[in-house]
Amino acid sequence: MMEHHNLKRLGRSAHEFKVLISGRDSLMLEHIRSNLDGVGNNISLECVTVVNGHVDPLHGVDSLPDLLVLHLSDRWQSELSALCDHTPQERPPLLIIGDSQNPDMMRLGMQVGARDFLTEPVNIEDLTKTVTRMETEKYQVQLAEQGSLTAVINAKGGSGATMMACNIAHMMQVVEGEEVILLDMDMQFGSLAQYFDIKPENGVIEALKVVDDLDATALSAYLLKHASGLKVMGATLNEFCMPSQIPESRIALLLEILRKHCSQLVVDVPRAIDQATAAVLTQATQIVVVVQQDFINIKDASHLMQMLQQELGIIDDQIVVAVNRVQKNTQVSIADIRETLHAKHLVTIANDYPHVLESLNKGEPLYNIARRSALTRSLLTLQHQLINGFPEQNRGFISRVFSRLNGA
Repeated sequence: MMEHHNLKRLGRSAHEFKVLISGRDSLMLEHIRSNLDGVGNNISLECVTVVNGHVDPLHGVDSLPDLLVLHLSDRWQSELSALCDHTPQERPPLLIIGDSQNPDMMRLGMQVGARDFLTEPVNIEDLTKTVTRMETEKYQVQLAEQGSLTAVINAKGGSGATMMACNIAHMMQVVEGEEVILLDMDMQFGSLAQYFDIKPENGVIEALKVVDDLDATALSAYLLKHASGLKVMGATLNEFCMPSQIPESRIALLLEILRKHCSQLVVDVPRAIDQATAAVLTQATQIVVVVQQDFINIKDASHLMQMLQQELGIIDDQIVVAVNRVQKNTQVSIADIRETLHAKHLVTIANDYPHVLESLNKGEPLYNIARRSALTRSLLTLQHQLINGFPEQNRGFISRVFSRLNGA
């Protein structure tokens, strides 16, 4: 199994978080840098010692960092005033290390947009928490600026993730009016395209090979358009491919390109936590974990959710537990599942195997062949909530993340 910290880095290599540590005391700057080294998901560090009579902390900096950690000297007024001379667009987010008991320093720091203020001697735990929080906020904002990514994954094989991914993507397109792309990430046994009676000639493996050259025109060669308007990137299975053979950076780039061309990207993720799936899961806005009402399913779901949260850094708000093929008289109740999995968001999907089988055999979505069925209604509810939020929290994904980070 991959190391804990390496798993957390998966999916974020294209989103480097640049931290510039600036000040006049080179020993202090090195102390800060050494304590931040290795912290965070994808943080790069650079130290700049301001010398030769200069006071501007950004003097000689070619490109703006994502965060400026500024250690103030006895010339703090000149240093902060120099930052004030930059326009707001020319000032990066700022973390100040200085004397928090000095009200004038605090006031001027706030004027230049300081996000936080730490007092010497610096509490290293507070420093690392602040930097990683700012890195997380930037990453989540980047995701929010693109199309939403919903990953659907089985807790146990055969629980119905592919059926669910296909049908919620179709409903997002035809009911909600979203621009949707459906992606099959199972590069060995992918069958997603069969749900729509289509056969891709060029699929995800082929797209990954040329991902560096994919523009809007070239992308269309790898997307099949269903009659509903839904676009599908399936798996061709023309050649054997191990997930480890594909660099995580190429998967991350493909996801980024796809999200720029849709408002909703739905990904059917194979049941595994490896380099390829982690690249998807760490970029997901939300992850639907599909379970059924038996002990093995729930045990596997518990293990999967633990990996998502502890090793990939996925938060509770992002995980939706979807109990598929719900039955009333079973030993494992919905309440048992909610309590065991500590599920913040849990939905139930009706049991209707005959209509699922008909849908698969005909290659037609459930919304077309059984619009009034309990199964279709439950999937309609799920896709609506994935787009608009769940009843208990309608503030939006980013505001929920920020509230959680800030303890609200």
